[in-house]
Amino acid sequence: MSTHTPRIRPHGLALIEVLVALLLLGLGSLSLLRLQGGLRLGADLSRQQAEAVRLAADDLETLRAGSAAAAPPAVLDGGASPMRLQRRIEASALQRLASVSSRIDWHDRHGQPQTLELASLRLQPQADLAAATLLARSSGGSGGTGRSSGAVPGIASPARLPPGSQDLGDGRQAWRVRPDSTRIWVFDSRSATVTQRCDRPAPPPGTPERLDAGSLGDCRAVSGLLLSGHVRFATGTDMPGETQAEQPDSAILPLDLRLTLSSTGHPTPAWECVHDGPDGSSTAGRAIAYHCLVQPVAAASGGLPRWSGRLDLVPLGWLLAEGSATAGQSGRFRVCRYSADRDGNGRIDAAEHPAVYSAVTLPLAGQNFLVVRGSARCPVDTGPWPWPDPLDDSTVAHQP
Repeated sequence: MSTHTPRIRPHGLALIEVLVALLLLGLGSLSLLRLQGGLRLGADLSRQQAEAVRLAADDLETLRAGSAAAAPPAVLDGGASPMRLQRRIEASALQRLASVSSRIDWHDRHGQPQTLELASLRLQPQADLAAATLLARSSGGSGGTGRSSGAVPGIASPARLPPGSQDLGDGRQAWRVRPDSTRIWVFDSRSATVTQRCDRPAPPPGTPERLDAGSLGDCRAVSGLLLSGHVRFATGTDMPGETQAEQPDSAILPLDLRLTLSSTGHPTPAWECVHDGPDGSSTAGRAIAYHCLVQPVAAASGGLPRWSGRLDLVPLGWLLAEGSATAGQSGRFRVCRYSADRDGNGRIDAAEHPAVYSAVTLPLAGQNFLVVRGSARCPVDTGPWPWPDPLDDSTVAHQP
């Protein structure tokens, strides 16, 4: 009788099977780690590229705002990786435009160099007018308070400090209104509002002056909004056109400024205006820059302080009148203002240089004038305004 002994199969895994499983698991884990590292690097690079785009776009917007003369910072805060900005401005084949580019360089997480560059076109108006005399016809809104999101901030920039302002290092800037004047205005750097009016003897002619918080002289607190712009002259023809409006180059005539307020209850002094024009004979070759400090009326019910009124030029030695001068008469001239409905809302808001300002609550820059012959009409840009020159350089009659 034969017996059959059943074979007992071993349970569990053999050593070779365990090793193969561990090898496959290790390869899979290594692949996942490499994938995770690649995703992390890609996400980090995407974040850096987005930050580089933002920095380059901000620099281009600074150029469009008329600050091309200011050198950009060499190193920018790009988070974990510092970024370097390089700006390039070149002449363009297109009239009145320059080719501009902002390039951002940095190193990624693995030390590899990365580069991003944005390019655009920039208007090239005359330096002393910046973009202020040019009105973008379809450029975004500007409310009655002077706010603007337009493409030509020179017209509606609500916070522009006078050239030559000196940083006091404490969030304020000081500006001597004329080299020979004892008057100094102190501005809040962020809002461009005037917070103090100081008096300090002017330095000798040709002597550099460095103002600081301890050398402002006798100061009094004020609450002032700035109203500023340029006055140019196109008195060489009886028929000034778009060219004369864009590049006026006639001799400067002596003048003063007068602000007539329709709002009441202003602190004293309610307003004062200064300019860098001649006090006597005519001068050729540059504009007259003016700045008016207006102390607004405190608004009721927690509203913003505001003012309303009209700004006019006061001729010194010349006549505001229509028509040609006759024998024995002094020169007859008219005052035009650069003004247009740039946001297309059907009205001329405060930032667009109206004849009469109403309820202004912010500083206003780029409120520019053009003086023409008394027999001339204020030049009008009739369009069209195709790219790359989508600008309305129109003026309207202001005085008489």
